[in-house]
Amino acid sequence: MKKLASVTVALGLMASLAATASAAEVVTGETATTKTTATDPVTTVTSATYLNPADPVITPDDVKPATPQIILTKITSFHLSAGSTTAIGWLGAQTVDTTGVIERDALGNEWREIYTWLGKAWIKVPASAYVINP
Repeated sequence: MKKLASVTVALGLMASLAATASAAEVVTGETATTKTTATDPVTTVTSATYLNPADPVITPDDVKPATPQIILTKITSFHLSAGSTTAIGWLGAQTVDTTGVIERDALGNEWREIYTWLGKAWIKVPASAYVINP
């Protein structure tokens, strides 16, 4: 009895999905005229607007410029603020994504804000790192 109920539910679900998929075509602005002949009526649809699947989903307004990335080649400390001497963690050799914010300290060192597992933090860009500007 349980198997029969499961099969019935599965068939009903498949039928409803098929009905939904067949009715998914979007038609707007439809005007219909009916002509009657001796055997059956004929309906003609004029000025129908269909959804074009080739229309872009992402528009140019949705695209934001990429931020620079930094390729770290050695262990680098990261800090809560630019110019800080106390490290809150260390990053191994990897590529990190920046927020795009850059500051210079009094000694001329370049500090960049990055994303870490602790949130946003700052690193002093080492001389051995590669900065990739998009």
